[in-house]
Amino acid sequence: MNFRNARSGAAVAALTMSFVGVNFAAQAHSAPLHAPTTRAVTTKASSGWIAERLINVRSLGTSCGKTPIAEASGRGKMTLRIDQTESVSTSLSANINVTKGVVSAGVGWDVTKSRSITVSGSKEVPSGKYGTLKAYAKYSGKKFDAQGTNGGSWMTVGHNQTAYKPIGVCFKYSQR
Repeated sequence: MNFRNARSGAAVAALTMSFVGVNFAAQAHSAPLHAPTTRAVTTKASSGWIAERLINVRSLGTSCGKTPIAEASGRGKMTLRIDQTESVSTSLSANINVTKGVVSAGVGWDVTKSRSITVSGSKEVPSGKYGTLKAYAKYSGKKFDAQGTNGGSWMTVGHNQTAYKPIGVCFKYSQR
């Protein structure tokens, strides 16, 4: 059996998931799933704004990552098994023009922290077949618009920005 970390692919079905030592440092009150929300922080921001905020914060639901965090493969008849803990980072849009503290307050979790995900799953490989079991991080996402002000009116500095936090694991099995 071949165990290794891999870095490519897509995810399909969830088998098993659990958390180890998950810490949520930033807390914010959530609105109903489809209600746009505004959350502002009024401090001198490192981005140069006097105040920054997120508006139209909305849920994107869940999705599976594109890069495997663990993999097991081998020729059957056998059971492929993955049992390990991985540290997985939050994923953010590339060019968010407000501070991470504002994003954290707006989405309801600390976007600067990684989370430990326990990956635990297994799959039977039939006799004469070669199977591969890949594990991917499962994320919960939020979409938002970012605004900043220098004392006058609010200026939108980012449309449809996204933040995703790891919440578990997805598995994909293939055989040949």
